Amino acid sequence: MKNGKLRAILLAVFAATLLTLVGVFAVLSRAQLPALSYLEPRTVITATPGTEQQDSVEAQTAAPTPVHIIRTPAPVLPQNAVNLLSDGQALFALDSRETAELLVRTYFERCAYESIEQDCFLLKASLVSSVSTVAADGTAEYLSFDAALNKLLKNRSLISVQRTVERAQVQIVEPDTETEQTALLPQGSYLYRRLGTPSRTLILSEILYRDGLAASDVETLRHQATAVSNTSILEGTYLAAQPDREPGRGEGAAGKPAENLKFTPPVRGILTSCFGTRRGVMHYGIDYVAAAGTRIVAPEEGTVVFCGERPGYGFVIDIRHENGFVSRIAPCDDVAVELGQHVSRGAGVARMPDAEGRRQPTLHYELQIDGIPYNPLYYLP
Repeated sequence: MKNGKLRAILLAVFAATLLTLVGVFAVLSRAQLPALSYLEPRTVITATPGTEQQDSVEAQTAAPTPVHIIRTPAPVLPQNAVNLLSDGQALFALDSRETAELLVRTYFERCAYESIEQDCFLLKASLVSSVSTVAADGTAEYLSFDAALNKLLKNRSLISVQRTVERAQVQIVEPDTETEQTALLPQGSYLYRRLGTPSRTLILSEILYRDGLAASDVETLRHQATAVSNTSILEGTYLAAQPDREPGRGEGAAGKPAENLKFTPPVRGILTSCFGTRRGVMHYGIDYVAAAGTRIVAPEEGTVVFCGERPGYGFVIDIRHENGFVSRIAPCDDVAVELGQHVSRGAGVARMPDAEGRRQPTLHYELQIDGIPYNPLYYLP
């Protein structure tokens, strides 16, 4: 009897416990339904009260999945960071005032000296914008030195710089050539009486650059350094009647009077060849034959204007006299004068050289008047 009652009690407790668990599971299941509705849309159909022939269906879509926005925290600025201002406007932030000053100085030097041409030089440069710094407040973009410099160079208007460059130009005008014909020179020969000089004009101008672009170009000076002079050439027209014969003593025209000049032969020797065309070639002087070592003298008072070797002559002594007369003596040996020395008529200047392949030593003497060779025999006793 007692065992039957105990079994009935245990069954009742088991049934109650089971019912309790089923209830809890049902509650938990109903609690998860709203969360599942976010994952899959569902449609709820409701009937409209009072309508027998037609049902009204309303579709309701579940709300979207919430979006979580992740905000990146602002960069932590260095303790001494500053904002660089241009005309009161913040450009960007830098790590310190020293960096800002170095940046502005570097940028200014780049703008001042860039792209200066070879004939130009910098006159002056200045900052047009007002530049300053304030403590960084996190509102301006924080940049490194290089990034900030590149930004300024790409946009010059951020910090405006102007500079003035001076340009020096030289304009050259080449001289013309004037040719005059003369019978004093043989045909086919030319004598440059004057080498022309070109005209050179110096032009200075100032170019104003603003933010790397030329804003104005003003000429400040125009000065003609040298005046042009033309080249003067004498063209010979003289043609000997008998070019193959030896010239005589009186061949060629005489030049202007010697006035106070009294010429003497440069050496005591024998005259062997005269001025004029010989064997088809013009001979511009006279030749003397004398023994090697014979004393050579100055034909007239004057100044030694050349003393040295010349092709085709050997060692030459040129003596300039008054009134445009010049004596040329060659070849010379044991030279006793030097360039610039003043000599008197008859003073020893050198000695006759050895023959050097000739049958006997020969001295050549020319007399030029205003640059043109004349027959010396017209002026010698």
